[in-house]
Amino acid sequence: MDNKIEIFETIVHKLKDWFMQQNKMNSIEDFNNNNDFSILKLIKLHFFVTAINSNEDNTLINRFDFFAMPYGPVETDIYSQIKISCEFSNFSIDNFKANFTENIPSKTISPDLITSIDASIKSIKEIDSSFINADAGSLVELTHKWNSWKTIYEEARNNGIYSKPIPRELIKKDNKILNLELA
Repeated sequence: MDNKIEIFETIVHKLKDWFMQQNKMNSIEDFNNNNDFSILKLIKLHFFVTAINSNEDNTLINRFDFFAMPYGPVETDIYSQIKISCEFSNFSIDNFKANFTENIPSKTISPDLITSIDASIKSIKEIDSSFINADAGSLVELTHKWNSWKTIYEEARNNGIYSKPIPRELIKKDNKILNLELA
């Protein structure tokens, strides 16, 4: 069984590939010197990749548990891992960027997960091929447009807390807003 961290690592590698393609980068060194893959940006992109096709493909959404938090939906197991260590199999992340030691994931996840990740990224690219270049703040603002986050975060705040699980069904049924001009 593929674990959340391995799936997250694969998503980050696929996002790196998209960023390199979009920005015409030819080397991992060029990426390492010029990316903006901060912790916050990767947590937001992870949500979008997981959520975008969730109404038709449960493969990714069923692997993760998102919570409504002040900066939008967050997969708390991934966030907890980042708080323990920002070091992953062959990349590290900090508040500013990611740094890769290898250009490919070190662990292999199941083909159905790879297919779902690829399809999700393709769906986002079809909406906005430059979405990968959005800054973390814009991505946070965009997640705040999603009804699943708004509804559950409001419930959390009404109960005096800053975090509450978002039911997967709400994410699946949500309007998948990816228009950066709305952010």
